Amino acid sequence: MKLDQERNLKFLRRRDRLSVYIDILKAILEECRRSDNGFAKFTRVMYRANLSARRLKDRLLELSYLELIKWNEHGLKLTEKGRAFLREVKPFLKILAKYGVEVST
Repeated sequence: MKLDQERNLKFLRRRDRLSVYIDILKAILEECRRSDNGFAKFTRVMYRANLSARRLKDRLLELSYLELIKWNEHGLKLTEKGRAFLREVKPFLKILAKYGVEVST
């Protein structure tokens, strides 16, 4: 019973902005690896990150202002700064989890 309650609460909880950023960056990275031209398609990232088109577009603008992604007519791609961010945030998330602070990614 307790497991079902925890699962339902987790489902109803909204993701924080950091979690959304990380999900988008991971989705772009994975889709770039799978594509032939090295760019991720908007729709694939939208589905993988579980976001609406409007919300994804807003977050992509923010990520491009932070210079974590490149966005052009071919699709989406991580910058070196974006790749470094994903590498450096992973140990930080492990430390947070160790102390019971959850950042859902």
